[in-house]
Amino acid sequence: MLSGLENKNINLDVYVKKIYEKPDLINQYLKGLLSKNETYRYNCFKVLYVVSEKKPNLLYPHWDFFINHLKSNNNYHKMCAVLIIANLISVDSENRFENVFDDFFGNLKSKKTIVPIYVVKSSGKIINSKPYLEGKIIDLLLNIEKIHLGKQIELVKSAVIESFSEFFEHTENKEAIIDFVKKQLDSKSQKTRKTAKVFLDRWGEID
Repeated sequence: MLSGLENKNINLDVYVKKIYEKPDLINQYLKGLLSKNETYRYNCFKVLYVVSEKKPNLLYPHWDFFINHLKSNNNYHKMCAVLIIANLISVDSENRFENVFDDFFGNLKSKKTIVPIYVVKSSGKIINSKPYLEGKIIDLLLNIEKIHLGKQIELVKSAVIESFSEFFEHTENKEAIIDFVKKQLDSKSQKTRKTAKVFLDRWGEID
């Protein structure tokens, strides 16, 4: 166990810097993601997530570890994998993501809410890194009501709208997206209605 990571309040920058200085430490953090100690496990994730954001090339060699997490039956493992893989796509020089596209976005079908929401929120990063996947991804997001099997579909749609904001300026699918968002003004979820209004105030017209 890495010293100090069992404590709730840690200085992330200190641990991230240690990985930059000694990348071999990554293997211990990966083991930490499997720890039964919740605080230790979460701290290991937080450190790795920052590394995946700022220096994804350090974690890219461990791609297969995160793919195994993605295919796990454990929703916490799936969540960690989704968030980190989305960051690693920016350095995916071997186009590995294309081989797991269906596994990644297959999580949208879940009856649970958290993992699908993180998949949705990662979509903007993926499209910005691999714009040629935009059509496939947008098609999934626009049809989220037919795909997602959970009861909290309205909250998932709120996440979809937030994701659209990340790439709307550059998309060629503006009309379809605006149409989707306008429909959410009548959502049963107050949060989703508010998210739709904020989006339309910025990007579109409200009839």
